[in-house]
Amino acid sequence: MICENIFELHAVSRRFSVRHGIFRRGPEFKALERISLTLRRGVFTGLVGESGSGKTTLARLLAGLLTPSEGEILFEGKSLTQYLPRHSRQYWKKVQMVFQNPYLTLDPKWRIREIIEEGIRELGRRERNRRVESALANVHLSRDYLGRFPHELSGGERQRVAIARAIVLSPEFLILDEPTSQLDVSIQAQMIKLLKELTPVFSGGILFITHDLALVSYLVDEIIVLGEGKIVEQGERSKVLKTPEAEYTRRLLSAVIPWD
Repeated sequence: MICENIFELHAVSRRFSVRHGIFRRGPEFKALERISLTLRRGVFTGLVGESGSGKTTLARLLAGLLTPSEGEILFEGKSLTQYLPRHSRQYWKKVQMVFQNPYLTLDPKWRIREIIEEGIRELGRRERNRRVESALANVHLSRDYLGRFPHELSGGERQRVAIARAIVLSPEFLILDEPTSQLDVSIQAQMIKLLKELTPVFSGGILFITHDLALVSYLVDEIIVLGEGKIVEQGERSKVLKTPEAEYTRRLLSAVIPWD
């Protein structure tokens, strides 16, 4: 039976220690405080908030790169503790994350083919080639890129490769952590168009993280607004954008420049 909710978070908090010097630990601060939310299967969700609001911390928790200090995260009705750390590889085939900076996430010593096929090396060569070339085509790059190194690509091309590396695994859920923030405006527009095209590929859904409500107004079905580690507002895109309840959301909206 397919679980309607792809993710459920129950009172999830995440604390970090502030270090004073190399050895001395200082006080803890909460990056997230008692977050409870549901991400429904097949829904494209936007997670919006200013820098320091806890967006990336939440993304890393969902991706299994961090563990909650308190609370519980369920994936398809099962606690993440059933997957991590023993079955991390199995989990990461279902949930993939594309990071903010394409300049830091691709191994400079590897060719593009090696980068994209890293997660499917157990497959036969013919199937690997088919899936790599299909993933590359889905992000509108030709086979000519397979023999190149990351330093030979533009920022937009590197981010397309990062997305291809994620989708080659056929994951159910994709987490995009500000994937356009390091790109210039013209390349951002191309990337947003690409993401809109890819939406039907992910049966479990997509979480798009940004500080820019203009982007989510063009892309997503539902919006979660995060501020100072807490959920400020959430709901269907039209409701949050047209009749925001929180002053924090209204302030974010005041800076919006709509996408065409």
